[in-house]
Amino acid sequence: MTRPAGDAEQRLLEAGKALLEERGFRGLSLRAVAAKAGVNVGLVSYHFGGKAAFVQRVVQDAYEEFYADFTLRVESAGDPLKGLRQGLLRLARFIRDHRGMVRSLVRDAMLGEPGVLAFTKGNMPRHGRVLVGLIKACQAKGKLRKLPIPLVMGMLGGMMATPTLMADSLCAKGPGSWIHLGPAEVRDSILSDAALELRVDLALKAFKP
Repeated sequence: MTRPAGDAEQRLLEAGKALLEERGFRGLSLRAVAAKAGVNVGLVSYHFGGKAAFVQRVVQDAYEEFYADFTLRVESAGDPLKGLRQGLLRLARFIRDHRGMVRSLVRDAMLGEPGVLAFTKGNMPRHGRVLVGLIKACQAKGKLRKLPIPLVMGMLGGMMATPTLMADSLCAKGPGSWIHLGPAEVRDSILSDAALELRVDLALKAFKP
């Protein structure tokens, strides 16, 4: 049964976020979104103007929430190395908490999905510039080795993202699976807050003088 439309916009955004993590940009259906939100499908166009605009809003909202907290943590650290650690930790937590969506973004970007490419072009440089600035400040103060910035960014980004994006597949069972770990083992060793902090500290240690 269709639910009242008073909070339809927020319910649609929440439904879109959940389904986007499961299906990606290409697989997202507005009918499925409306059904999950419990509203008429016409309300998607009414509130957002169509699929492309709706998906952009869902992803942008998630990113803006991350970026606001990311900059707050970095700016309050008071030291470039502490700020870099806080920024990387917040990035790692965002990837963990939205790993389905992030996997979809990566996959659809590789397939050339225009909406994904526009989102990444408009947003990835925002937190990227902050991290680059912190790395340069740390190098200038002798707190990190003076290595090429692309190398440092590539390795730090990989350490923040790759284990998390692989985590769910490590629990896979059946033909073709290669490591059998229980959800608790994956959570404790890869996805827990303690595991993320350890990963950040190991990543930074690799670049210290």
